[in-house]
Amino acid sequence: MMTPLAQYDFRNPIMGGVLISAGGFEERATTFLRHLRSDSKLQMSILLRYRSQQSDNDGNFKFAKRRLTRLLGRMPDVVNVHGARPHEAYDAINAAVGKLAPKLNQRRAIVDISGMTQFLALCTVHSCFLAGLPVRLVYTEAQSYFPVARESRAVLRAWKNQDFKRAALYLQSEALRSIHILPEFAGTFGRLGQSCLILFAGYEPNRVEGLVQFYAPDRLIVCYGRSPHARLRWRTNLSKDLHKDLFADQHLREIEVSTLNLEEIMALLESEFNLLHEHYDIAIAPQCAKMQAIASYLFWRSHPEIQLVFTSPVRFNPSHYSSRAGHTFWCDLFESQTLAQAQDTPAGLS
Repeated sequence: MMTPLAQYDFRNPIMGGVLISAGGFEERATTFLRHLRSDSKLQMSILLRYRSQQSDNDGNFKFAKRRLTRLLGRMPDVVNVHGARPHEAYDAINAAVGKLAPKLNQRRAIVDISGMTQFLALCTVHSCFLAGLPVRLVYTEAQSYFPVARESRAVLRAWKNQDFKRAALYLQSEALRSIHILPEFAGTFGRLGQSCLILFAGYEPNRVEGLVQFYAPDRLIVCYGRSPHARLRWRTNLSKDLHKDLFADQHLREIEVSTLNLEEIMALLESEFNLLHEHYDIAIAPQCAKMQAIASYLFWRSHPEIQLVFTSPVRFNPSHYSSRAGHTFWCDLFESQTLAQAQDTPAGLS
């Protein structure tokens, strides 16, 4: 279903049928495009344009559009997406991928999720699979994330004192706007009468609080992200402290899991599923890392009875989300029947 995650070697040109990326506000959103070799072989491209907070995102969108046009010799197909209208965003992405897929000589989609929200990353990969395209996933991590260490006491104090206006200055987004469950990912929730919510908690308790109240789960499993970088490991405890009071009345179990390692995340989900699925309807909410959202989606493909749920904020905080770009990684995602063929592919993106 997937190959091991590896660091991308920008010395190699890339080959593929269609490249799909997004013009998000983070610096890392354009890292892959900036460093691609000019002799890369790509037939077509799709570029997601955020209509929500458009002024924050348009700088990187315009750069990505120019860069793709130079690389391919043709303009990308632009798909407009809006954070408050997820169903429309999914339909638009699915339609764009479905339109281009039959025209591809090389039937592979390269999906750079670095500038996408968790929800859009999942929808893009799903649309590619629906169109019969194996996916080469590309992900650039940030060099650092907010809140930073020097702000941790201030944000914890503000959140604990319910000074939400001040807390919003430090958090990555403002309050919860809405909860999204696409029909495609609704599963068979409600079948067993008791519910379990598996939550990948990040650094936005302002979004999680409403989600947990909405579900009112009989059992709650909270997974706190563990960075692969020792310099960022302190953030696990920050996430725990931010969410501690929210879960005081819940039947709760807490777990730590990687923010990057797909195999580890999926193994955790499989273990929890095996313990719970006979007694609970299971929903998964990936609120933290993008790779945790991808792992949740891959797990859903094996267990479509579970439900995937996402939230959107009133507004993201671009100046307090992440800074600079770190390493770029890649892996191949496949339907099970094409995995054997993929294992014969040389390890690399060329």
